[in-house]
Amino acid sequence: MKYIYNLILLGVLLVFSSCDKEEWLDIKPKGLIIPTNVQDYRLLLDQVNRNGNGFPKISPGFGECYANTDYMSDDFVIADNTLSSFNQTSINQFTWSNDVFQENEEDNDWAQLYGQIYAANIVIEEIMDAENGTNETKLQLLAEAKIQRAFSYFSLVNIYGLHYGPSSAATNLAVPLRLDSQIEGADLSRASVQEIYDLMLDDIGTSIENLPNKPESNDYKHRPTKASAYAFLARLNLYMGNYEDALEAASSSLSIHSAINNYNDYSFFYNVLYLDQPQDDAQVLWLKGSTGTYNLLIASDELYNLYEANDIRQTLYAPISFFFGIPEPGNCLGYSFFNNYRPVGFTVPEILLIRAECNARLNFVADAVNDLNTLRINRFKEGTYTPIISTDKTEVLNLVKKERRIELAGNGLRFFDLKRYNEFDNANISLTRNLKGQTYTLNAGSNNWAVPIAKKYIFASPDIGENIRD
Repeated sequence: MKYIYNLILLGVLLVFSSCDKEEWLDIKPKGLIIPTNVQDYRLLLDQVNRNGNGFPKISPGFGECYANTDYMSDDFVIADNTLSSFNQTSINQFTWSNDVFQENEEDNDWAQLYGQIYAANIVIEEIMDAENGTNETKLQLLAEAKIQRAFSYFSLVNIYGLHYGPSSAATNLAVPLRLDSQIEGADLSRASVQEIYDLMLDDIGTSIENLPNKPESNDYKHRPTKASAYAFLARLNLYMGNYEDALEAASSSLSIHSAINNYNDYSFFYNVLYLDQPQDDAQVLWLKGSTGTYNLLIASDELYNLYEANDIRQTLYAPISFFFGIPEPGNCLGYSFFNNYRPVGFTVPEILLIRAECNARLNFVADAVNDLNTLRINRFKEGTYTPIISTDKTEVLNLVKKERRIELAGNGLRFFDLKRYNEFDNANISLTRNLKGQTYTLNAGSNNWAVPIAKKYIFASPDIGENIRD
């Protein structure tokens, strides 16, 4: 039976110190817990955040995910007049620097996600031999661990790899693929994008039937379910360009749970829309929050101006002077400050928009329009919404993309979406920044769409290798 370490030890797989590989592998456990029965593994999978959240601190938590893409897309901006409000890492991300992190600096996304993979692998290896518990319960825990592992790899492959492409996925390298909890002698060379996607599809496909349809209560929205697993499958297939499979999976998820909140039913706090706490949010299929909840996300003019008159979602933003005391113009994403949560998991609106996009791409235009109107009527001030009427495939697909951008702003998917539009739509999207008199450009087709891996990890284990940069 392997030890399950606290946060420090669970990060050890790929959270290296400045010493060489042999030294970091020789770290001794502190505050160890030895899992022996089903309840021990349940506690492990139920830890939501790194602070324990009422459970023993036996993992880095499965609730927090990634934030590295916050400043890399075209949704949020850093300008000369706000530059002093951002740390160097954020500025490096905003300008797509070759060295986002300093030589000894931790990449919190990498550390968090590989810590989750390590903990999930412990459960996958050991749960079926655990003491007590029914076989049904063990199979559910096994399924949950595999879905958790898959989501961590989804985040990693889309941050540190180029986007999935049918002709390039087998040769483009992504991240190390760890399928067990062994540390000493572990192979840390990077797997291909295709290998990572194959693992995710297999982890989900072999798990869905052993999951409950929905959480047994709001207290357990951090646990994977059939509804969220189908949602995950829909997102994966969308990202792979498998639109028929994505459509089928999205419909399966929505057949289980399809609640959409009407923003007219909510109140305001200092003119900012005050949404439900995440565990009580009927739209949330699976609780997964950004590690950058309190990041200063100043909306680009392009994003902010996409919100139409009477669109209540514009009140999710507030002047930066209100939240941060910065005496400059600009509107920042503000709703997350009230509930300490910014979703990167799955919600009904995202899955509805996946279905709409697939319907549009597959020429089921009327169905796509219906899904768009189903969402949008709940986002505009009561009595002001004019339904979309269109039979033009291209127009409707563009409307879906616009709606996806404004509905999901802040959840980290925009950077990934730009990569897939370039891959599958020949969108030829390039991004440009102007900061302190210098111009920075991320060209369509550039290798720089793959975020560089922190030098700290490469120095400790050179077999990881660096991402190719232009």
